[in-house]
Amino acid sequence: MSKTAFSPQFRWELLPGQSAARDALAKDLSLDPIAAQILLNRGHDTLPKAKDHLDLSLRKLPDPKRLPDFGIAMEVMDEILEHKHPVLIHGDYDVDGTCGSVLLHALFERLGLPVSVFIPDRVGDGYSFSENSFQAIEKAQAKLVVAVDNGTTAFEPMKRLRDMGIRTLVLDHHPPGKERPVCDALINPWTTVKDDDPVFPWFCGAGIAWLFAWGLLRHAYHDQELTEDTRRFLMDSMGLAAIATIADSMKLIGPNRALVQHGLATIPQSSLPGLRALAHALGFDKKAPTSTDISFRIAPHLNAAGRMNQAALAFRVLATNQLREGVQLAEQLKELNVLRQGVQAEELQALLPQAEVQRESGDKVVFAGRPESQFGVLGVVAAKIQEATGLPTLLWAECAPGVARGSARGPAGTHLVKIMDGAEDHLEGYGGHAEAAGFHFSPENHEALHQALRASADDLPEPKPPTLTVDMEVHPLEITLKTLRAMERLEPFGKGFASPLFLTRGLTLLKDPRSMTEGRHASLELEKDGQSVRAVGFSLGDRLLHLHAGDCVDLVFQAVRNEFRGRVTVDWHIQDFRTSTS
Repeated sequence: MSKTAFSPQFRWELLPGQSAARDALAKDLSLDPIAAQILLNRGHDTLPKAKDHLDLSLRKLPDPKRLPDFGIAMEVMDEILEHKHPVLIHGDYDVDGTCGSVLLHALFERLGLPVSVFIPDRVGDGYSFSENSFQAIEKAQAKLVVAVDNGTTAFEPMKRLRDMGIRTLVLDHHPPGKERPVCDALINPWTTVKDDDPVFPWFCGAGIAWLFAWGLLRHAYHDQELTEDTRRFLMDSMGLAAIATIADSMKLIGPNRALVQHGLATIPQSSLPGLRALAHALGFDKKAPTSTDISFRIAPHLNAAGRMNQAALAFRVLATNQLREGVQLAEQLKELNVLRQGVQAEELQALLPQAEVQRESGDKVVFAGRPESQFGVLGVVAAKIQEATGLPTLLWAECAPGVARGSARGPAGTHLVKIMDGAEDHLEGYGGHAEAAGFHFSPENHEALHQALRASADDLPEPKPPTLTVDMEVHPLEITLKTLRAMERLEPFGKGFASPLFLTRGLTLLKDPRSMTEGRHASLELEKDGQSVRAVGFSLGDRLLHLHAGDCVDLVFQAVRNEFRGRVTVDWHIQDFRTSTS
């Protein structure tokens, strides 16, 4: 028996039940009551709201003609297509920029254009345009540059391209500033948010690229019916947009839900050989991946390339036209991801102590780093430290002599860019989203930058303790395969529509925990009222392996379907646990 009493890592917020509303909604929708309660918990508290959420029709996607500057972009494309001018696609090293680049590359090849792609190196080039970008543009003799997932704030590069006589289209989703880049067309829905009829702004870069592709193909066909082959291309390339939407943590609301659900369904039998090869290499040859599968399997493998300074590999995997080559490249990506996991674990072990010292001293922001850190994994490490501390977290590494780059992650409600605004005198550049951003500075100024960030964050409210929002308390008998099938009607889960969490109290361990992956993970066999369950704690081995048979615990968990050798069972994925007092 354990002598240690285990406290939870997070604060647990159990949402109140709404039995009358739940039962009414379940009846009206012929839905399992647990699934109905999840809808209520997410704010879909009327029948029209719930029906709208469950409606995944592609009719929810906006007409591409409504995109800002779309008409101008078509005029540019008419000129490029008429003269078969060379095009360079300027992407990004993350999943969104890579998927958008693959999609546009395939699109322009279909249209018979000479096309090349430049994917920046995370360390050597940084975000958006660099000198290497211009070398690639000159080598390609490009007459058109299409920036995807970047370009909205590339003011100087866009002026330079204009002066070179090169046409430019920007397909982006990053919020614009007061200044507009001097591009031919800025196709960014965020520029419409103050309009009377704004375009849905929560698409990722690849999502914008997909809408552009749909609109351009319709334009090329003079708004006549598309051929079957063209329709198949659009449906299968939607798989790229779906992966990018999830990987870039876009809100899974409105049109994004339809785009993701239909896109994921195409992946196992995609006509894009590289995408199909990657999916099959990761075990998705017979069933479509879920949004969770993208988050924890496919996206990390694609991201591993950029994080390990081999961003071009992810592009090559997805863009290849040869299935055999795709399989070989996918295996390389799997090996690279294993390496990435090890480096990431080392960086977390090295930087977490700095973060804990700052948190314990009352700082409202974490700023940690070391010259020798592997910059590519710092975004993921920052997310883990932010989750553990509840504080906005900025991590840095020295990427070249005199150049430090950083990745920042913040909790909901925090605006990282505004925090960095207060320290701009010590930064050489920064930008991004409210909860995910990047920056660079001279490493000799890291102490002054730390003080400036600390001062800038002083006005922030006291950070909320890291919290798990629990949908409901359940008995093991309530979580069955039938229940999981009912919850699948609510897919896709992700940002804006979180995967449901459940609480069960008073579970008894039937035997000692089983160590997995050299102790990083652990599995438990548990029992309550004669009902046994299997629970797995990923990255919780250091805590769970101190438990023993006979211990009694409360668990917060996700319920997942596990298929192994033809047998389908319900597994619990542990999010947190504590010694039970019930």
